Amino acid sequence: MASERPSQMGKDSRSTDNSSTLEETEPQRIGDIMQCGVITVRREESVYKAIGIMAEKHVSGLPVVDDVGLAGIISEKDVLKLLYDSEFLPGNVEDYMTKDVVSFDIDGSVSDICECLTNNNFRRVTILHQGRLAGIVSRADLIRANKDRFKPKKSSAVKSTKHQNSPLAQDIMQWGLLTVRKDTPIYQVVEVLATKNITGLPVVDDCMNLLGILSEKDVLKLLYHPQPQDIKVADIMTEKVVSFDQDDSLFDICDCLIENNFRRVPVLNQGRLVGIVSRADIIVYILKNKSTIFKHKRLN
Repeated sequence: MASERPSQMGKDSRSTDNSSTLEETEPQRIGDIMQCGVITVRREESVYKAIGIMAEKHVSGLPVVDDVGLAGIISEKDVLKLLYDSEFLPGNVEDYMTKDVVSFDIDGSVSDICECLTNNNFRRVTILHQGRLAGIVSRADLIRANKDRFKPKKSSAVKSTKHQNSPLAQDIMQWGLLTVRKDTPIYQVVEVLATKNITGLPVVDDCMNLLGILSEKDVLKLLYHPQPQDIKVADIMTEKVVSFDQDDSLFDICDCLIENNFRRVPVLNQGRLVGIVSRADIIVYILKNKSTIFKHKRLN
């Protein structure tokens, strides 16, 4: 989560070029799309409890609460850097959390949330009711709530030799990926993102050569488009993609995911997509292999 609240949230901050906004075309209430019963962690809990929850529940961040209400957030990205830099993490969640959290009131504008998540690198915002945590709205929630708008109307590789003899990308990567083609209608992609709980899809050709990535953030921008159902993957996908070879060091991937705002990287074999490695994958690996990892780091 970002540490600063976006300024001038509301209709005045939106571009006049958006001829058809989410709010104008389909009025929505935050309470109708937000996730209730949010998984949280208390500020006095051990930081390892927060890490365990994120790894087990496959969430990229946890709101931190106390008896007063929302106290902060601890993110997957923060945790990955902490685990990678230190063999042991003393202290509690409050020692590592981000205290300044972007949040919206439950009576606020869904369009403002959409704009916020489009213009920033974090994936979700907290929702408050009378100052207390009421829920979460993520990019995926917005896409899921608006996926019917996308239906048609009826009628690069990163290389490094920094880490020798380290675990490799192929030792941890996820196989059997969902992918998409450049000419796929966007409504089909939105259906996958909304139902499979994934944040993006690699774009490939018939030989599984990686052509780009279509992220939920890319799709989110279309909620301001007058006719999003007419768009294909090639129109909005990100062509410049950071990728790794299956024989690259897992530690190089870890460095990359700490330093950048994306959550996962494609893994290639001779230019063809074979897998994905995410921050969550590395966190689980570190927790299971801490002694081996830090022995390797001391030797390097």
